Amino acid sequence: MKPKPSSAGSNLAQLTSLRFFAALYVLAYHSANIDGAPHLVASFVQNGYLGVSFFFLLSGFILTHSYVDKMSDWDDVRRFAVARFARIYPVYVLALVVALPLSSLPFDLPLASLATLGLIQAWGAPTSMLGFFWNSPSWTLSIEFFFYLMFPLLLPVLSRLTTGALWISLAIAVLIFMVMCLPSLGPTGYLAFDWMGLVPLPLLTLPEFMTDIVCALLFGAGAFNRFRSDLAAFVAMAFTVTTLVSTYTVTGAFAVIGFVALIATCAVNDGKTRRALSYKPLVLLGNASYALYILQIPVRKWISVMFTGEWDWVGSLLYQPLLIIISVVVFILVEEPARKLLRSSIPQRAGPSVA
Repeated sequence: MKPKPSSAGSNLAQLTSLRFFAALYVLAYHSANIDGAPHLVASFVQNGYLGVSFFFLLSGFILTHSYVDKMSDWDDVRRFAVARFARIYPVYVLALVVALPLSSLPFDLPLASLATLGLIQAWGAPTSMLGFFWNSPSWTLSIEFFFYLMFPLLLPVLSRLTTGALWISLAIAVLIFMVMCLPSLGPTGYLAFDWMGLVPLPLLTLPEFMTDIVCALLFGAGAFNRFRSDLAAFVAMAFTVTTLVSTYTVTGAFAVIGFVALIATCAVNDGKTRRALSYKPLVLLGNASYALYILQIPVRKWISVMFTGEWDWVGSLLYQPLLIIISVVVFILVEEPARKLLRSSIPQRAGPSVA
């Protein structure tokens, strides 16, 4: 049986809230001081890089849910492209501008700077450091840009699969994760095999994006309806946290299984979990999570400039809360207005004429 598009979950506001927690997790990885912390806490924070994998997975899920029945012709693809550009590029450039005064490297490496502006800085082999020199988190947006290019090609193919074939595809993806230790590979990531060092990084990370395209199609087919309970969401969360406090090499692969389960169970949930994650301030923070993620390094650098010497403790104290406030302000005053302006440039489809 072939899965059909579903409106279940509406706009999935509960998944938007999850983005905020994933962004905080990456922020903790980049900035938390774990000296002297208990072993389990230290392990949890050290695995914070896997929050990037969560973003890749969630991106595949939400895009598929939003566009599964809206990618039938070139006009749809054009609308998708403009919408994605409007979603990521204005704040992406803002972060580069904020970081620019604190580094001369963009001027010293003009070709790398052009690659960064063009969102292709991480399109080389995983051993490349090209994506790190200006605003280090921006390498993930380069990967996300690649996903956006692939999405109009992947969705029509995967959406034709039967439910049984989608389950098989999901099992194969999990096997690939386990064997190749794929989750959240970066320019300095661990490579399970030497040949992976020759493969462009976007291709190595593509299975993560594809996995939740498959999951979203299964969700639309009602394949997860049996997991609507809060207990299912709790079990998925408990499994995820358990894997993230471990230090084994396969942590990433198991964590992705937990991420997939968490996204699926929260998407389909109709109980307290859904209501809690749909709390409007939490959804707002989820919407601001992109700004939080991409601005974290520039803001930290500016704070270290503003609070030096005996005042550096003030900067350390203010960094996280100030970054959250800035991200919300940027979302409201920059990201949303820019997105609406750019999307309004797309001509609307002409409606059916009425006699």
